[in-house]
Amino acid sequence: MLRKVKAVSAMIAAAGMAICVMAQSPPPQDTQDSAEGTRLTVNGKSLFASGMNVAWVSGNSFGNDVGDVALDAFAFRSHVQAVRKAGGNSLRWWLHTDFSNCPKINDQGVVSGIGSQTVNNIKTALDIAYENGVALILCLFSFDMLVPGDGGKGTSYYPNYTLEGNHRFLSGPASNANLDSYFENALRPILAGVGNHPAIMAWEVFNEAEGMLAAENWSHVMRKISFEDILRVTNRVAGEVRRGSKKMVSTGIKEASYLRAGNSRGQYSTANLIAAGGDDDGWLDFYMVHYYPQWQGTTGSPFHNPASHWGADRPIVIAEFPGRDWGPGTAYREVLVNDPGTPADAVQRADEAAMTVTQAFQYAFQNGYAGALSWALTDPSFGRIEETGPAMKWLYDNHKDAVLIKEVTIEDLTGDLVMKLTANSLPVLSADWAELGTNFEGNGSNFSGSTNITFDIFVQAGSGSNLDINVVMKVGRDWDWTQIQTLKLADYTPGQWVTVTVPIGTSVSLSQVRSLLFQYGSTGTPFTGTIFFDNVRIGTNLISDFDDAKAWGLMATSASAVDIVTRASVGGTSVIGQGKFSSASALRAPTALVRGKTLRVTSPDNSDLRIKMINVQGRTVRTFKAKGSADFSLKKVPAGRYIVEIKKAGNKVSTTSVTVK
Repeated sequence: MLRKVKAVSAMIAAAGMAICVMAQSPPPQDTQDSAEGTRLTVNGKSLFASGMNVAWVSGNSFGNDVGDVALDAFAFRSHVQAVRKAGGNSLRWWLHTDFSNCPKINDQGVVSGIGSQTVNNIKTALDIAYENGVALILCLFSFDMLVPGDGGKGTSYYPNYTLEGNHRFLSGPASNANLDSYFENALRPILAGVGNHPAIMAWEVFNEAEGMLAAENWSHVMRKISFEDILRVTNRVAGEVRRGSKKMVSTGIKEASYLRAGNSRGQYSTANLIAAGGDDDGWLDFYMVHYYPQWQGTTGSPFHNPASHWGADRPIVIAEFPGRDWGPGTAYREVLVNDPGTPADAVQRADEAAMTVTQAFQYAFQNGYAGALSWALTDPSFGRIEETGPAMKWLYDNHKDAVLIKEVTIEDLTGDLVMKLTANSLPVLSADWAELGTNFEGNGSNFSGSTNITFDIFVQAGSGSNLDINVVMKVGRDWDWTQIQTLKLADYTPGQWVTVTVPIGTSVSLSQVRSLLFQYGSTGTPFTGTIFFDNVRIGTNLISDFDDAKAWGLMATSASAVDIVTRASVGGTSVIGQGKFSSASALRAPTALVRGKTLRVTSPDNSDLRIKMINVQGRTVRTFKAKGSADFSLKKVPAGRYIVEIKKAGNKVSTTSVTVK
């Protein structure tokens, strides 16, 4: 559970999150933003960008913050207010990401439109940011466009795009025409809706486009493009943004060495960009560089070399770097050592570049950079708000005029708090469950020896009963999904608090628990109702009592929302009701788990089961039959992510995502 952040002034006083109130939209900005020297001018205010990356709103929403479902506004507000209360002024947020969700693209690379909620979601986020004195950097594309599936992140399951379509969008004879389709059907509608919102700090074309180069040899990037393609796309997108917005344009560069004149890999100068794409408006106002000590050490470090070292013709913002101290004896070093993908020489480089995150912010401010944004609010192995918070506080305390956008009072909710989940006509359950969950920091948490998951639940009177809730764990380095149990809302009496006990079983490895999820979906007809959760535990370990006013991350759906309220306000009582419900005797759903090359199906009885494995393209690759629990060999199943669907008596009783190595 995250610690509270100390206040930085009377105006941004207490820790915790504010009551969620809808922000009002400000009028569009009518002045031109600009960048010069060590400052960015945003809506008439000269700023040093001080903040963090949010990237995606929760660990479960990679690539899914815009599109056809509503933004998780509570979670986004929580992130914005956490940064603001620490003294920061900016957040970097990804939009299209890998094209899996928005905009709509076919396998020829032609873009036909954006999601029904895309503009509304961006507007909602910007309104929240503006209300709280924070500006957003809006990143359009990422190298993830050429990574299959979810890129191995274990955070999403969207087979809605093809590598071929994305590659044709970025490269080849049809690329320019495909860009035109993107401008016409996606970017221009977005710019028309929010392009001049005063809470925009900048539009960012790419996140680490260099990762798509063959020379970088990123093994998870399955298709490659040329640097000429990167410059051409950057030029054309930047030009389109500049004509449709008074806000600045930048791009996220893998490392600062790409800025050096004469670098054989090229550089992002105005001349190079225009030569590649032909758009005279397609230049960048400032550069955004990334730094990770295990890869760049000290020679490639913006924290060991001043901004002037790179010979850049524009201001430089350090837009990604660890949000926690790095070097010997740090938690960051432990993450590197425990990651088999990090070689020993990389750990040594990080040791030699040792620095606290506060020193990093100080160095950036004092050595000619225009901003520092650490990684990331939703990736705790690299850093958390509690660790970056003191760095932003140092800037606020010592250089307030350089970072303050406006004075803000954030009123906080305190006391005995609970999480509220509200659904309005939640669609009938399919293979895609809505999700509410929390991730554990670092490489996971050790809950070995625990036998149960327990939590308090309160179903508001008048709510429907036609809802299933799956209790799910993700475990191990590959975030293997384990569906612990399916619960039926019909088994709970509305209007009273009940303590639920879910037996974990012996098939789950509890030494590296990555996340705990409640998946939920309607049965029969769309579900409408309100459910409250409190005091979630794994064994004796308290996971969330929500008294820090932080809700779990919502896999956003347009039909549900999450909030935090006082327990006393729920049904007029703050005491657990008389009813106790133990789900050990009500274990209805078989579970599926992959260990190595074996699929293990665990069933509470000896019912006849039909098991189907479905790949990310929606094709059935294997089918199995079992009478009760059974193990099946996966030696002939290719590595990848799959959905395991289990039916009993012709009815689908569980759906689980698994990874085969």
